[in-house]
Amino acid sequence: MTDLTLTVAPVDGEADLDAFIRYPWEIYRDDPLWVPPLLSMQRDVLDRKKGPFFEFGQAQYFLARRNGRVVGRISAHVNGLYEQYHDTETGFFGFFESENNPETAHALFDAAAAWVRGFGKVKLHGPLSFSIYDEVGLLVEGFDSPPSMMQTHNPPYYEDLVLSWGFAKTFDWYAYRISRGPGRDTADADKLARMRDAILKRQRCTIQPIERKDFAKRGPQIKELFNDIWSKNWGHIPLTDRQFRDIFVTLQPLVRPDLESMILDGDDIVAFSVVSPDMNRSVKKFNGKFGWWQKLQLLYDCRVRPLTHCRAIIMGVAKTHQWKRLHHAIILNIVVNFLQNHPTMEYCDCSLIPESLEQWNKTLRDYGGERYKVFRLYDRSI
Repeated sequence: MTDLTLTVAPVDGEADLDAFIRYPWEIYRDDPLWVPPLLSMQRDVLDRKKGPFFEFGQAQYFLARRNGRVVGRISAHVNGLYEQYHDTETGFFGFFESENNPETAHALFDAAAAWVRGFGKVKLHGPLSFSIYDEVGLLVEGFDSPPSMMQTHNPPYYEDLVLSWGFAKTFDWYAYRISRGPGRDTADADKLARMRDAILKRQRCTIQPIERKDFAKRGPQIKELFNDIWSKNWGHIPLTDRQFRDIFVTLQPLVRPDLESMILDGDDIVAFSVVSPDMNRSVKKFNGKFGWWQKLQLLYDCRVRPLTHCRAIIMGVAKTHQWKRLHHAIILNIVVNFLQNHPTMEYCDCSLIPESLEQWNKTLRDYGGERYKVFRLYDRSI
């Protein structure tokens, strides 16, 4: 039966924005796997004056209330860069959270659809944050483990809410877990290292760690290579200088040469991997706070404390070298570093891998990767 006290309205003012940001604490209060977002960083992302998205996009945030109590939230946004590289017909939704009630979810989707229709859009797509390289998709497999950094997490019933409004699957992204299991020992690492070195020797390439100074020295080259590598992948939009700078500022203090690597052909980077300690293991303890004490704790956990989990955030090979098996060398190097240098490491998460990249999916499986999470995007004509 329809509850006439349900309302959905745009976020208006600081109190509403605070309610929007804090609502997930209501949804996940009994979920031991949930990792609370950092409140200050979430506020910066949503701030129209600070967020890099607002250089080329527009967004509106909505809150659903029943009897005055917040019971759901959603964002609607349009992306000018997406329109340049893909189409002008698609609007997006993200930051979706809802009680387990189709009426609430449908009212939120209706509000997002109406807002993007105001920009001439005829399709609603999501859920995703403001960039395809932020948190993306609905978790549909892998509810038994916590999210790694920059991964979404949601209750299983969200998929029913999405499908009941008429959304259909658009695309899947996979997360793989490479674990320290039986047979994963030093001898195994030595064998894998020889395989890696043979590939590099055959292609006349070298591999070396990425130092913190390399992010500053080679930053523009890494950005251009990233945009080139991903240009044919689903939903790719080139990173702007501002977006790359924000990623650089976040990751640079956490760079560990024993995790990162780049493959060189002469002096040119032709493949690289960005592997970070999984910050979520620390962030979970902060419960949204990120003051100076939490920042010190994070640096200590990521740069001093023995690591138990890491995430390969970015892996890629230049188009000029994509048929030279360098993706094997990149993945082998991650596994070798994991086994040789980090005896306390339980597993390395490699994600997000597009379902369409069978070459990478197969290679990850070949070297012991277990697909343990699936994140799904949906769309619907509006």
